[in-house]
Amino acid sequence: MRGERNAVTIVRNYRLLLLGTAVLLVGPSGCGSSDPKIIVLTKPEQHLTWIAMAYREAYDRLGRGPKNADELKPYLKEFGDPEELLISPNDRQPYVVVWNVNPNQGGPTLYEGMWQIIAYELKGSGGKRAVTDIRGRPMTVPDEDFSKLTFVGRHKPAS
Repeated sequence: MRGERNAVTIVRNYRLLLLGTAVLLVGPSGCGSSDPKIIVLTKPEQHLTWIAMAYREAYDRLGRGPKNADELKPYLKEFGDPEELLISPNDRQPYVVVWNVNPNQGGPTLYEGMWQIIAYELKGSGGKRAVTDIRGRPMTVPDEDFSKLTFVGRHKPAS
């Protein structure tokens, strides 16, 4: 049991190291350059990544997906103020989170290598919305592509 708990801690810390930096390194593009490119995540993409990570941690600790924001907030504290992290700076609306689901169920979908979406901006801005999948991978998608996404737990966004 203790070995399992240590392994979970190591995996969680490794995830934090990789995702907590809020940047994505992209390898050589094949254009003769070997310098990696750094793509800085937008603030909503950062928030959504942290929401997905906190959701997984809550699931691991509770044995089920959190039922609401109050159950998620203790796990968001390590990333900052939970009240602030649950509100999109783009549309000033709370992020939509699919509550009470298993973030370990799912796999690749047909949209851009994304897996099932677990949280997203309600409206976004500029005709785009930030989303995150169950792995914590964020992406900003055009509104016209939003309907192409697959959501965890058979969630259907309000139209």
